[in-house]
Amino acid sequence: MVDIFQEVEEDLKRERTEELWRKYGKYVIGTAAVIVLGVAGREGWKTYEHTTSIENGTRLANAVELANAGDDKQDAALEALDAIIADGNAGFVALGHFQKAAVYLRAGAVPSAVTELEAIAGNSEIDDVYRDLAVVQIAMNSANETNAKDLITRLQPIAVPENAWYYSAREMIALLHVASGEVDAAKPLLTEIADDNEAPSGMRARASELLKAVGA
Repeated sequence: MVDIFQEVEEDLKRERTEELWRKYGKYVIGTAAVIVLGVAGREGWKTYEHTTSIENGTRLANAVELANAGDDKQDAALEALDAIIADGNAGFVALGHFQKAAVYLRAGAVPSAVTELEAIAGNSEIDDVYRDLAVVQIAMNSANETNAKDLITRLQPIAVPENAWYYSAREMIALLHVASGEVDAAKPLLTEIADDNEAPSGMRARASELLKAVGA
């Protein structure tokens, strides 16, 4: 005979986990998306300054200006970015896809944004720093209970100290454990982040808050 008390306990645990994901998961995704795409832009301009032509840099700047000019300019921005992707070098191809993803995210077209990010992650000609960033962004913008384990697998090679996106990857892995109901697996990661003075202050604060929420 099934222990009714055990069933109730499991149901409560599941509801608690889902509530944590609803409360914290989307908050982290929303804030991190803006921050990380900004970093991508800065890194791209470094590439521009050192290895690319003024012409390509100007085209990208014009496309970004269109993207920021309002809803009525978004189609023109996407067309301009497509042209950059079609004949740019690997650095500009990555930036074109990142900027298209940003346009789609602002419009709420998450699947289209993820498609752009996957185009970066799957392109072996693009530098690893951009490909890893794309994977982090994919997790931030597409995570749910059903794909959490697969995303954790993709993030694990990035969640190492020598990687530029180490902290973002570790935070997402912790949140994905929460999303998949593995709160105990999330606790040590959150504790490490909360106690790491080198981690961004906002991330440390979120980790501490989450630890309190899960009763650690």
